[in-house]
Amino acid sequence: MDLLLKNLRWYDGATNRYGDVRISKGVFCEIGSNLFSKKNEHVCDFEGHFIYPGLINAHDHLEMNLYPKLGTPPFANYVEWANDIYKPRQSPIQEIEKLPIKDRLLWGGIKNLISGATTVVHHNPWHRFLGKDEFPVKVLKKIAWAHSLQFGKKIEREFPKKIETPFVIHAAEGIDAFSFSEISALDNLGLIKNNTVIIHAIAVSQTDISLLTRNQSSVVWCPASNYFMFNQTAPVDKLRGSIRLALGSDSTLTGSPTLLDEIRVAIGTNYVTSDEIFRMITASPANIFNLPPPRIAPLSPADFFITPIANENYFENLAIQQPKDIKLIVRNGRPRLATGNEYKTLKNLIRVQGALKHTDIEIASLKERIEKKVGCAILELNPLWNLITAA
Repeated sequence: MDLLLKNLRWYDGATNRYGDVRISKGVFCEIGSNLFSKKNEHVCDFEGHFIYPGLINAHDHLEMNLYPKLGTPPFANYVEWANDIYKPRQSPIQEIEKLPIKDRLLWGGIKNLISGATTVVHHNPWHRFLGKDEFPVKVLKKIAWAHSLQFGKKIEREFPKKIETPFVIHAAEGIDAFSFSEISALDNLGLIKNNTVIIHAIAVSQTDISLLTRNQSSVVWCPASNYFMFNQTAPVDKLRGSIRLALGSDSTLTGSPTLLDEIRVAIGTNYVTSDEIFRMITASPANIFNLPPPRIAPLSPADFFITPIANENYFENLAIQQPKDIKLIVRNGRPRLATGNEYKTLKNLIRVQGALKHTDIEIASLKERIEKKVGCAILELNPLWNLITAA
């Protein structure tokens, strides 16, 4: 579907812009003022709205987003947490793990889509369903990963031979001496490189920070998950400026319901400003994971969302948005979710935080299947599950 979206506002990296954007063949093909419509082009006026490039969620476990928060915190480290929650023969793990993996992955994709995250770094095994056109978001395939030092086997074997391939691993996830030992342990294995991406990095000393900086490694920050498990988060005030930083929601086992919620948690730490957060969900993760920088510009991928202007500051406006506020979400030039019925391909109805939405994803039937097998009592403990309801 070719689109002409008129009277939008955005920030292009240097200045505030106002005008029209034309989308064709999956990219922004023209940007200007008073663009005339073409034959068979869908035209929509968005006066009073900002357009944002699709966000990048730098850390999620897509199939884990049906879980409520599990565990009785605070913990000293991630091993304590895992030992506390891993009871596969007990509820809710028993019920959720019996669901088809495609349904669990799809729910994780929907979680990201409704918050404007069109690209996700999935920290778990690749499944071919993630690469299908019908999957709601783009999921990175060209990464290498290990879970962690404690839950990986011979993790040095997982480190990629190609230095341009990112290597993702949980590390320094805790607040005790064991957690503080992990960065140096990774370095001893030769795994602190410029393609190393550390998830969490709560327990880092100044020596660790210098090591990561020297080797041009990166860190993905998941503040909501950190606060839930440890009542503490990464020292982003010390990391910012010298280390590439990105933001991740983590899964609902420990983290936020959506990336928009995670943005508000991050800003609430007072470690970063709203414009710094914007870079942590756009340009910075694109740089870390070798992606085209998300932007509203000719020939850039047409991954974006549109939302009302409630604050004249482009970055602060994003920080107050809720999933219900988003008017249109497009991935690869294809509308995936919208308020209103202007888009003929969006034939399914749902409600997001009570707001009626049209989508091309059969979300209602997915929820019915999941509810039948898992049960409302478990699912309703998860705030994400309650965000999306039948129309």
